[in-house]
Amino acid sequence: MRKFTLIMMLCVYSITSFAQNDPKAKEILDKMSAKYSNIQGFTATFTQTLENKMEDITDTFKGEIVVSGDKFKADVAGQLIVNNNETVWTYLRDANEVTINNYDEEAGEMNPSKIYKAYQKGYKYLYMAGEGSAQYHVIDLVPEDKDESFYKIRLKIDKKTNLLDKWTIFDRAGNIFNYEVTNFKVDDSLNADDFVFNPSDYPDIEVLDFR
Repeated sequence: MRKFTLIMMLCVYSITSFAQNDPKAKEILDKMSAKYSNIQGFTATFTQTLENKMEDITDTFKGEIVVSGDKFKADVAGQLIVNNNETVWTYLRDANEVTINNYDEEAGEMNPSKIYKAYQKGYKYLYMAGEGSAQYHVIDLVPEDKDESFYKIRLKIDKKTNLLDKWTIFDRAGNIFNYEVTNFKVDDSLNADDFVFNPSDYPDIEVLDFR
């Protein structure tokens, strides 16, 4: 009976911990957010891996990313995405086709320019003690909206630099998206023109404008 009571107490404690925002996690997330907020712009290469054990799928892509404030440009797997926080261009190289949409911040898209401050609204967060290597702080973000397509984001933040080196998105369809950043470089020379896609630069391009 005593063992059963102890197990119940541990379960209740675990549930309560997730129901509240973890102060230790918040301290680390605030440091990470402050670090990126003080960087005008940066470039990096990254690796994206899609895993789905149920479907026996493992796909890996390498890409490049440029970020300045809320703007970003990502080039991966034959697809170029340019987002200037007002308009999103998605260019498919093989099809020589670009789709243009208005950017909808409320859509909940987890884009590379916002992941370091996503925790500030709509998420619970928990420090995952004992997870990962000694190099990282490991923190789980759980969306408060149960209708989100994903149920958890796991962040791995470098303890020395306060930079986000890796993150994993777990979606409800069984897909696991792993991201790892490499060759991170601060770039103060970026300007608004770097985050505009000009279709006239691509001869015979097909333009699908949904704005």
